[in-house]
Amino acid sequence: MIFGSHNSWSYLKSKRWWLKPFSFIIRCQNVNIKNQYLCYNIRCFDLRINFDKNGKLYISHGSFIFNYTEEDLMKDLEFLNNRTERCYVRMIYEVRTKKRYTEEKAKLFREKCKEFEEKFPRLIFWCGKSIARWNELAEYKFKNEDPSCEELYSSVCSPKYLDDWFPWLFAKLNNKKIKKLNLNSDILLFDFVNLE
Repeated sequence: MIFGSHNSWSYLKSKRWWLKPFSFIIRCQNVNIKNQYLCYNIRCFDLRINFDKNGKLYISHGSFIFNYTEEDLMKDLEFLNNRTERCYVRMIYEVRTKKRYTEEKAKLFREKCKEFEEKFPRLIFWCGKSIARWNELAEYKFKNEDPSCEELYSSVCSPKYLDDWFPWLFAKLNNKKIKKLNLNSDILLFDFVNLE
């Protein structure tokens, strides 16, 4: 089974200063991509993207926009693309409400999926969907089959609403057990890959 980090880029700082005090709510990782790979044996990365009104890509988790440029992201993907072991990247269009969805941005998402798949041929991209289950218009079909994936982190394992406030605590209490599970899935995604 391959270990993967849920919301892999959420270790980044919020771009909006007024949301910085709430980073503990949306942070699912606290180690950068290079160290997730080198130090914690992570081989699957969960990439959540959206686009601003000018069509510029940004990384987000819900309404939190991270202070990271597309150029920075390309460097991370290039690093992963150049590794000996092949890595998986789950690409998700991070739009949760119909109010924020536009066909133009969904088209940008599909174009970005295609661009990344062509530019980084050693990476195994998968998913290509919107986080919102109602939104099938944003879907992109990658060349690879989607692997089976088990997601074991606070927002899928905790009682409703507790997950929104304590992802770090959930990981601290459960990651050691989670990593030892013998699951029948190709990939196991979890929060705070450095915690046990």
